[in-house]
Amino acid sequence: MSKLHAGKVITVCGPMDPARLGRVLMHEHLHSDMCEEDPANFGLPSAPRPTPENPYPLPFRTEEKPMSPKRLQYLLDDAVPLLQQAKTEHGMNAYCDVTMPPWRAWPDVYAKISRASGVQIILATGFYREIELGKYWAKTPDLQIWPFVRKASVEELADFCIREILEGIHGTEVHAGCLKLGTSLPSMTELEKKTFRAAARAWKQTGVHITTHCTWLGSETSQLTILDNEGVDLRRVVIGHVAGHLMNPGYRNTILSWMGRGANFMPTNLNVTRPEHWRPLIEAIHQVFEAGHGDKLLFGMDHGYCTETGVFERVQFMPQPPWMYMFQNVLPAFRALGLTAVEEQTILCDNPRRILPVQ
Repeated sequence: MSKLHAGKVITVCGPMDPARLGRVLMHEHLHSDMCEEDPANFGLPSAPRPTPENPYPLPFRTEEKPMSPKRLQYLLDDAVPLLQQAKTEHGMNAYCDVTMPPWRAWPDVYAKISRASGVQIILATGFYREIELGKYWAKTPDLQIWPFVRKASVEELADFCIREILEGIHGTEVHAGCLKLGTSLPSMTELEKKTFRAAARAWKQTGVHITTHCTWLGSETSQLTILDNEGVDLRRVVIGHVAGHLMNPGYRNTILSWMGRGANFMPTNLNVTRPEHWRPLIEAIHQVFEAGHGDKLLFGMDHGYCTETGVFERVQFMPQPPWMYMFQNVLPAFRALGLTAVEEQTILCDNPRRILPVQ
């Protein structure tokens, strides 16, 4: 394991003391674009526009490329003020950007946005899930997962992540600071198993934490079981998208059992348009704290900018605006439902300070 930055958080602008983190959102996306950037942004003839019949008319992105000045300016104009507001008004000094290659922005973009906003960004390396055939843009088998994942060995995938963490991304000074993985269903596919084994090897060499996409009941068990079998310390794993898991009274003991073995869990996509819907989550949070596992909860919004509508824009599956929605809407609603100041401080500040540093 590399001890070069032991005890430090690896941000896109360099290692930092975890004491400076402030509040942290642990699952966000400044740039998630699964399609090639619209050629119109490069001053070329306009690209095909999305339609209901063909929502992804542009080619599938298979490699990362420098961003057009037009798109960068859009992020500088739209994202930076929101990040600045989250920092100055609500103490969000950092967030985890968990878009994995090849859908991330070019690494210099994250450094520019971080410097312009004053918010530290912890950027992910890793591999997304094998998307169910026919869902989203996965119209054919070759589009279900990044082709590199399909053709590379476990060792090659691990080496890719290790280089991005220890040496920098695309030859730049920007380093990844966490590992991101995902699965689509409770049972993992063979390609997903390959990515988890590769990430376990990368974790052993780098000491950064692992964060996951986990939406189905049972997926947390398949994910944690393979990581545990590969020798990963489960205290260094954050299982994401688990609001539904925690809100299910019959399933909560499964989560508490994994917490007892060290694993961390992160509710995301906290749309409080109907605040009363979230009462079971607040009750679950109370139960987790009462069981002595409050140090294993985190929050993320899954907000930012993406092309899930076929156009690169603010995430549309969450209410607006990115990041600020957490502080202006979610937390006030959760406090009204009984979230305590201690719980809020632990989830947003204390736990990220423990998990994010290299160990």
